[in-house]
Amino acid sequence: MNINLFAEKLVLAFATAGQLAVRLLPYVGLGALLGELLKLGRWTGFVEAACKRHPIPAVVLATFIGIGSPLCTYGTIPIVVQLLQTGTPVFPLVSFLASSSLMNPQLLILTWRGVGLDMALARLLSVAVYSILLGLVLWRLPAHWIHEPQAASRVQPQTHRERAIPTLARFMVQVWRSFRFVAFYMTIGILVGAAIETFIPSAWVLRLFDPGEWFALPLAAVLGVPLYACGGGTIPMIRALLHSGMERGSALAFFLVGSATRPTPLVAMKTVLRARAIVAYVVSLLLFSVFAGWAFDRI
Repeated sequence: MNINLFAEKLVLAFATAGQLAVRLLPYVGLGALLGELLKLGRWTGFVEAACKRHPIPAVVLATFIGIGSPLCTYGTIPIVVQLLQTGTPVFPLVSFLASSSLMNPQLLILTWRGVGLDMALARLLSVAVYSILLGLVLWRLPAHWIHEPQAASRVQPQTHRERAIPTLARFMVQVWRSFRFVAFYMTIGILVGAAIETFIPSAWVLRLFDPGEWFALPLAAVLGVPLYACGGGTIPMIRALLHSGMERGSALAFFLVGSATRPTPLVAMKTVLRARAIVAYVVSLLLFSVFAGWAFDRI
C-alpha cells in the first residue's frame, strides 16, 4: 500500500469514526442518565421480595430485576451478600448476579442504536433464558456447592443505610462520570471499528467467520473472552465486522460471552461463589452462546 492510498484510507477511517460517534454518543449520554435515575431505586428490597417466592417465579423475577438493574457486578455483590445473611436462597441470587453482569438498560440502548433492534432483542432474550436456566439448575444443587460459606462475612452489609436524596449537582456529577467511562471505551471501539471497516478486507473476515465453517460460532464466543473490554466499546467493532461479512449469530455469541467473562465481574463473583461454580458458569455460558448464535442465524 503506497503512502497516498494509506493517507486516503486513514482520512476515510476518521471520517467513518466521526459519523458513528455523532450517531452513538448521544445514546451513551441517555443511557448514563437512565442508569443514574434507576440507581435511586431500592434494589435490595426488590431482589429480596422476588427471591422469597416459589423457586421458579423467584428465578424469573430475580433475572429481570438483574437485567433492569444499572449496577455493575461490584455494585450487586454487596446486595447478594446482604441477602445471603438473611437466609435468602442462593440460586435466584445467582440468576440476579448473572443477568446484571450480562445486560443493563444502557447496554440495551447502545446495542439497539449501534447494531440494530433485532440484535438488542436477541441479546436481551438470550440473557433472560440463560439466567433463568442457570437459576433452575442451581436450584437442584446443594447450596454449599455454589457459594462460599464465609461469603456473608467478607463484605459488611449496610443494615441501616440512609438514602439521602442527592442534590441536582451531585446527581449530574454521577451522570457525567458514567458517561465519561462508557464514552472513553466507546471512542476506542469506534476507532477500532472504523479501522477494521477501512483497512481489513472483507474477504479476511469472511474467511475467519465463514458461516459454512463449524468453528465460526465457537471462535466468536472464545474471542469474546480476551477482546471484550467494555459493553459500549465493543459495539462499533462488531458493527464493522458485521458490515464486513460476520454472521449475526457469531456477533451474538461474542456479546454474550464477553460481557460476563471479563476479569472484573469474575473477580467480584469470587467473593461469593466457589471457584468451581465460576468455572461451570463460564463453560455453560460458552456453550449456551454458541447455541444462541446458531438459533439466531436460523430465525
